[in-house]
Amino acid sequence: MGNHIQDILEYWHPQRDACRWVLGTVVQTEGSSYRKVGAMMMFNERGEFFGLLSGGCLEKALFNDVKKVISYNRCLEVEFDSTGDTDVAWQLGLGCGGKVRILLQPVLAENQYQQLDTLLAALRARQSVRYRVNLAAHCVNWLEPAPPSTDVPITRVCADQADAPEGSTELILSLTARRHLVVFGAGVDAVPLVQMAKTLGWQLTLIDHRVAYAQPQHFNAADTIIRQPAGHAEVIKHLAAADAAFIMTHNVQLDAEALTVLLPTRVQYIGLLGPAHRKHRVLIKAGLKHDGRIHGPMGLDLGGELPESIALAALAQCHQVLELAESQRPSLGALEKCR
Repeated sequence: MGNHIQDILEYWHPQRDACRWVLGTVVQTEGSSYRKVGAMMMFNERGEFFGLLSGGCLEKALFNDVKKVISYNRCLEVEFDSTGDTDVAWQLGLGCGGKVRILLQPVLAENQYQQLDTLLAALRARQSVRYRVNLAAHCVNWLEPAPPSTDVPITRVCADQADAPEGSTELILSLTARRHLVVFGAGVDAVPLVQMAKTLGWQLTLIDHRVAYAQPQHFNAADTIIRQPAGHAEVIKHLAAADAAFIMTHNVQLDAEALTVLLPTRVQYIGLLGPAHRKHRVLIKAGLKHDGRIHGPMGLDLGGELPESIALAALAQCHQVLELAESQRPSLGALEKCR
């Protein structure tokens, strides 16, 4: 299971009433920290936790506090300080050298599950939302649609990489669904790419209409396998929600058809397998001019020629491009985001 909030909620939702749950959220940091403000995870009374608020240092240490929240049905703020060389910091393995404040909130039917069921429904529909974490005593969170300016596939809280303002009564998180990657071409060299992307927590759609390709036993990490040509209506529907795409059919005509349907979409990254002169052939075949989103040959120059090395290089470049695009998008001002 991944650490994206959607993955965590997908696990929580079917058993939300089977045991008692607690939501943990990083609400303030000072100095260096592994996760930033807005990081979330879930705990339950069975001693299980899902997600990360640190590099694994704090999660188990929080369980005594989680038990208090469950027992008294009240919110609790907990602070971990690794700024000094204290015994507690050494015992917990806190090596970042900063302070982290975490809000623990009970998640019950009586408090509308902190609107987490509604949040999950929105993420499943790939809707951008603002999740308002209530820092006041009663600690009931709520959800609202995100304005167009916050339609960003990343968590951004208050000021960029900053703490919640002193005296704030709520923390507002802009959230969207997991990244959606579409892969055209389902040969054996696509197997490690799909597996690695799934490990990153991305949603995977695999497209290949050829009979001998896209064998389910090789692609159990794919969320969806579409056995239709690139121009099919089902393919077009999935592309509307895609963030990135890889084209690796090993066929110039099929690559050209994939490019033709991708360019009119909002896909931010297009990776094209093969050398630069082959990309030129594909563009000519498709009757298209070069687009800055097309990366061919795809991937960072990491060296290596095996499918696993190519997958690593391609996903690293794709991740880099998407992160850069997100960091450059406009966001709400601090006064509007935290009040």
